[in-house]
Formats: sequence, structure tokens, C-alpha cells
Amino acid sequence: MFTASILCAKISKAEIARYLAQAKQVTIIRDNWGVPHIYGKTDANVVFGLMYAQCEENFEGIERNYLAPGRWCNF
Repeated sequence: MFTASILCAKISKAEIARYLAQAKQVTIIRDNWGVPHIYGKTDANVVFGLMYAQCEENFEGIERNYLAPGRWCNF
């Protein structure tokens, strides 16, 4: 369901460039237990890294909790 919405979304090249620049400012290091340690110069960088790490671990849960609530009100 989400894959189809991404394919239909209008994402500009400027927006993609902005996300890539944001990603370059974040460092995520996982320790021996898989816990992510996120480093960035600003709070916004760290939050971006946190969401990235969270999506790596549990994208289905992220999609269900953050992207789908707007869809549930249609039912």
C-alpha cells in the first residue's frame, strides 16, 4: 500500500537533495547489541537520524503508526 503511494507521490529533485544533505550531517553507530548511537550537530539532525534508525528496524510499524492514521478516518 505504501509503496504504491510513494510511486504516485510527486517528490521534487530539490526535496531529495535536501534529504540527502540532511543525511550527510548524521552519524549512526550501532554497538555490539544493535543499539543505535546517533550523532549530529543540531537536534534536527539527531531526530532525522533517529527516524532513519527506527525505520531500519521496524518500517512496518512506522508506516502503521505515523503514515496510516489519516487513512483510518476514511473507514
